[in-house]
Amino acid sequence: MSLNRVFRTTGFRLAALYAGLFGLSVLVLLAVIYWITGSALSQQFAASIEAEVAALVEDYNRGGLQSAAGAIDQLLASRVHRKAVYLLLDRNGRKVAGDLPERSPQFGWQKLPAPREPGERRNERDDDGAHQLIALGVALPDESFLLVGRDTFPIAEVEEAIVRTFGWAFGITAVLAVIGGGVLSLSFLRRVDAINRTTRAIIEGRLTDRVPTRGTNDELDRLAFNLNEMLDRVQALMESLRQVSSDIAHDLRTPLARLRQRLEGARLKARTIPEYEIAVDDAIADCDAILRIFAALLRIAQIEAGTRKAAFSTVDLSRVAQSIADAYGAVAEDGGRSLSAEIAPDVRVLGDRELLTQMLANLVENAICHTPAGARIQLVLCQGAQGPLATIADTGPGIPAEAREMVFKRFARLDRSRSDAGSGLGLSLVAAVAEIHGIAVTLRDAEPGLKVVLDFAPGRSA
Repeated sequence: MSLNRVFRTTGFRLAALYAGLFGLSVLVLLAVIYWITGSALSQQFAASIEAEVAALVEDYNRGGLQSAAGAIDQLLASRVHRKAVYLLLDRNGRKVAGDLPERSPQFGWQKLPAPREPGERRNERDDDGAHQLIALGVALPDESFLLVGRDTFPIAEVEEAIVRTFGWAFGITAVLAVIGGGVLSLSFLRRVDAINRTTRAIIEGRLTDRVPTRGTNDELDRLAFNLNEMLDRVQALMESLRQVSSDIAHDLRTPLARLRQRLEGARLKARTIPEYEIAVDDAIADCDAILRIFAALLRIAQIEAGTRKAAFSTVDLSRVAQSIADAYGAVAEDGGRSLSAEIAPDVRVLGDRELLTQMLANLVENAICHTPAGARIQLVLCQGAQGPLATIADTGPGIPAEAREMVFKRFARLDRSRSDAGSGLGLSLVAAVAEIHGIAVTLRDAEPGLKVVLDFAPGRSA
């Protein structure tokens, strides 16, 4: 993996940005500390000088010029303050005491070059002005002159130590930022490369490949989870598309072959107008069956696309269920079956009235079509603790447990020979309507028969 790729990653750029911001904050902090420390030390030096001047003036007041000179000699002998310097001149400008050479009296605060010790060599710090005196000159009552100063080199040493410390901190921070940015970038690139390899494999046709996850539940892990879920969905849709294509070919082949045979038979055998009319009527019936299959497929596709969801409104589910019970009651009786209904009043949901009606109608019609004469069918609607519940139960042969997931697929039939009437799209449409409305559909054993439970998700009731 090239360094150029690492340096161009978002992770490295973010690390570099944070390092730059931290470095800038370090520089600002250095400037503040440098200024505060220098000012504090300068104030301490000034206070110390003023205290010494005051003490020497007091000595002068008590014993005159010689008393002040004696005090200066004691201070120089004891070296209480190693960096302190003194100068005492009489009224004629002659040096009386001190370690500074004679100079013209200058009163007030002043900066002077620091004297070197005998034999001390000139060094670079002298050139930089690190060794300087900050001094205070005052006039004594007899017009003599007193100068007390301190070498500011300790202040320069402290300031230099601060700069050096912050320089090391800044350098270490920059190095760690580069190393950390490189490590983060490498980790990020490895995970991105894994995603790229997976997507490339899927483009090449390996739909079973998935993006690896680390179990850290970070942003890239959540992205991988979402991508894998999307890939599962794509794979399921592709498999469903292949199955649907095969089933469409199988289901349409029979009515089309029958249509062709009838038209060919009419051409060869029909001799009278009634015989031609019968052949045309049969052909129209076959065409209608084919059109119904395509209409059901288009309706399922429309529902799954969610185009109807924007028009959802409050639906009185009790009235919908009652209208279906009334409409199919007579149909069930004609086939020797019975249809009963227990419908709670004023059960309302948010949805599409037409689609909900078709969903319940398909389930009731399936129960009527796939149960023998004498079977009992029951439609129940009630308000459950979490939302409305609807059940359609019958006493027919039911559906084996292993086939209950399969029956919701397009063109799915329990009759493997596909000789029974119907297209196998009724429950697929039920599943599509349930999904868009957030309804959980469960098939259970009614002992005997089948029970379909529609559990409306919480928040769908109105």
